[in-house]
Amino acid sequence: MSKIIMSKATNASKNKMKDKEWVRIAEQFNATATSFRRTPQQLRLKWENLKLSARKRCTKIKMNSIKTGSGVGEYITPDEILERVTSLLGNTASGLVVPYGGDKKPEHFVVICDDGGILLNGDGVERGIRW
Repeated sequence: MSKIIMSKATNASKNKMKDKEWVRIAEQFNATATSFRRTPQQLRLKWENLKLSARKRCTKIKMNSIKTGSGVGEYITPDEILERVTSLLGNTASGLVVPYGGDKKPEHFVVICDDGGILLNGDGVERGIRW
């Protein structure tokens, strides 16, 4: 986990720092790799693909949970790697959860009936109703 890599800044100095960080990561990876060496570009592409796959998997899981109708939802196989990537990405993978109706309760709202009557709500008191 690298804060430089996870940074969303894309100016010239940050991009240079990111390139240097990918070179460092590639050196660490290649020091432990037993068969094939990888370039920084290959590792960066693999990371981007892992992030994309983790986000798609999260979306599929979320869509399964809110699916309506009969039948069983689609089975999503467990994947330890994508779970780890999802945990690293945080809200960018799973999205922000906003409860139905938002987080702020309206102070009051007005309903105008067909016959011109008015219903004020907010404090639980009905006023001005003509039926």
